[in-house]
Amino acid sequence: MSVLQAILIALIAAVSRSEGDWLGECKLREPIVTGFLVGLALGDVKTGLMIGAQLQLMWMGAVGIGPTAQLDIGIGGTIGTAVAITTGTGAETAILFGVPVAVIMQFLNTLLMSSYSGVMLVADRKIDALDFRGIRLCHYFCGICTFLAYAIPTFLVMYFGNEATEAIVNGMPAWVNTGLGGVAAILPCLGFALLLNIILEKNLVPYFILGFIPAAYVGFDLTMIAIAAIAIAIAWIIFMLRSNEGARVAVAAGAADDEWED
Repeated sequence: MSVLQAILIALIAAVSRSEGDWLGECKLREPIVTGFLVGLALGDVKTGLMIGAQLQLMWMGAVGIGPTAQLDIGIGGTIGTAVAITTGTGAETAILFGVPVAVIMQFLNTLLMSSYSGVMLVADRKIDALDFRGIRLCHYFCGICTFLAYAIPTFLVMYFGNEATEAIVNGMPAWVNTGLGGVAAILPCLGFALLLNIILEKNLVPYFILGFIPAAYVGFDLTMIAIAAIAIAIAWIIFMLRSNEGARVAVAAGAADDEWED
């Protein structure tokens, strides 16, 4: 990997972390976006998009709720995709390197946020003194420190550790590669399961079935299982519509009785 490519990947990782701080919610940290950018930097956009899409399926259900820590999917997806492309492997290698990096960098980010508490004390004094320039400097200082904390380690890993990562990947036995391939196939299902656990409601199940069947059987003949699933979904929707209609009739009848009583 050239110096320029390592710098570009480091910038992608740092910008993916800056999204929530300086750039707003523009989804730059999503693996499918970082995969495209890494592929662009390494000259293999197709592979970058494919690996990014697989990581996106895996991580789409990883949602931080309340005080729980969320995996740092921006840098995890960036480094995972970069290693997979440079070693000529697939999503299994991206998962092997991306998941630990996402966990480690989340801990690093927690330490950074804790260390900024001292800067916040300075910012409070600047606010009391109406020193707006000092407030901006505190803000920029924290942002630049976070940017460098992500860019520098990523550059070092990508440029100086490239041979080491290739040796690790090439030295893995066949059974490890087979196991990682199985994990790469299962984890997208886990990602969907985590996402559905958060957003799925009983009334949405038939629509989920109707959307899943075309996605699963495009290019293939429908089996009896698929046809039965479609019939169940349609029957479920009809049942919900009639139940809602019956509830509205009961409410209207109750309102009419109240009027006669008046």
